[in-house]
Amino acid sequence: MQAWDTVIVGGSVAGLRAAIAAADGGSSVTVLSPSHPSSTCDDSIVSGISASVGEINSSTHSMDTQRIGASLCENDIVTSTTGSAVAIVAELERWGLNLRRLRTGMPHLGQLPGQSNPRTASTGDSTLRETRQILEEQCIKRNIPRRGDIEVLDLVIHRGKACGLVALDTQTGEIFGIQSKSIILAGSGFQSAWNGDRFAMGTAGALALRAGISLADLEFNSMHPLTVADTDYAIPLDVLGSGGEVLGSDGQPMSTEDGPDSLALSIVRGGGASLDLTNVSREDMPWFGAITEILSSRCGVDATMQLIPLMPRTNSTIGGIPTNNQGQVIRSDWNTILHGLFAAGDAACSGLHGASLNSGDQLLGALASGKISGEYAAEYAAKAKHSASSEISVAVTNAHHAHDTMLSGSEDESVQASAVRSSLANTMRTHMGAERDASGLSLAASSIAKLQNLPLMISDSNPVMNTELVDTIRTQNLLAVSAAAVSAAISREETRGNHIRTDFPETSDSPSHSLSHEDGTTSNLSMRS
Repeated sequence: MQAWDTVIVGGSVAGLRAAIAAADGGSSVTVLSPSHPSSTCDDSIVSGISASVGEINSSTHSMDTQRIGASLCENDIVTSTTGSAVAIVAELERWGLNLRRLRTGMPHLGQLPGQSNPRTASTGDSTLRETRQILEEQCIKRNIPRRGDIEVLDLVIHRGKACGLVALDTQTGEIFGIQSKSIILAGSGFQSAWNGDRFAMGTAGALALRAGISLADLEFNSMHPLTVADTDYAIPLDVLGSGGEVLGSDGQPMSTEDGPDSLALSIVRGGGASLDLTNVSREDMPWFGAITEILSSRCGVDATMQLIPLMPRTNSTIGGIPTNNQGQVIRSDWNTILHGLFAAGDAACSGLHGASLNSGDQLLGALASGKISGEYAAEYAAKAKHSASSEISVAVTNAHHAHDTMLSGSEDESVQASAVRSSLANTMRTHMGAERDASGLSLAASSIAKLQNLPLMISDSNPVMNTELVDTIRTQNLLAVSAAAVSAAISREETRGNHIRTDFPETSDSPSHSLSHEDGTTSNLSMRS
């Protein structure tokens, strides 16, 4: 059995930043990331990092975040995150991130949807990729090991404390236990439920549900407004801060004041829109070279001369594992902390985003929550002891039995995991898209329940390098979190942020978080601040 002070589950930006903070806090750290590296979100849609570099203070940034979050943001998290943004950007630059700058030497700041002032610093169309690279280099300097061949199967909780994990070595097929004084869940969201791919499967959320931890605000998912019509290719919002414009069907610029989700909804309701990049200057265009190349090769569009057709798709999720302002996971209320367990990034619901994502806040939130959770996880680990080795061993034995059952299933009676994901994506796009109602949500719940009961195909009974086994595990995770999300959407009988209920168009005067429980029920969690 392996033993560590702090284990990070997920190789996202949040996970890497958490690993750095935990190592700097004196913890022995390892990062367990899936074979398909999950990121904060899709590389192409990250809209830089919001920071009030050119403003007197962060108050306007804070107000913008709260406004777009539709009164569901936690004030203390918004204030602390926006207040730390300038320091976060400065730290990345010290580590080597090459942000855009003006000829004067000042940072280039784009004013993106939902921002009252220019506030987004970026590297053009590669902000997330370069940020991740910088963080990986810092992890290497600290000798932090990373395992990309590990699939985490279960959390081990004993007497109100997280004490270990059960994991699968996907190369050898070995199932083994890991003791850890603290654990940080920092994987992706679950947007694969709408897209049908395998890169954001909601693993962290599913681990939490199976451990009896409720998930918060799963009904809120974000549609990226600059998705090219009839494709899954999304263009970063940064182009709108460099002269790009979204034009409605009448050819007039569309309002971006109310944030990217509001813009996406307007595009959907209008039957589509166009992105005009012809006014982006020659000086700025090289920062978006990858975009123009992809638009030309994949979409047949010359962005320097032609309008780009748009039709938004869900590319991010907002809800997740509820945490307090120290990144600690809570159970059913703010006073019930699960000791030793933390969450960060898209895996967490920290209260930063509320009911809708604002431009530049997603990457900022991942970096801020990663740093905070890593610091407090290290502090906790320094005072804790390894425990519950017998409980971890029992969990390993149970996992062995479950996997033996999965590997012995009949191929004739089963369906491919990819087919299940495709069916799930069709259900979620149809009934959990831009607008919802009780009838459609009920159909979605019924459809997902049927998918959960289908036996998934594993044609090879050998656990060594068994990609079908891994795909089955991840698909089951995705179904579990998707079912919880639909349940949350059914229970929220109001319109708030990007949760648009056509049968409940009004917004309640008493905002509260939703909690989705392992048994399929939901409840409310009061605002913390």
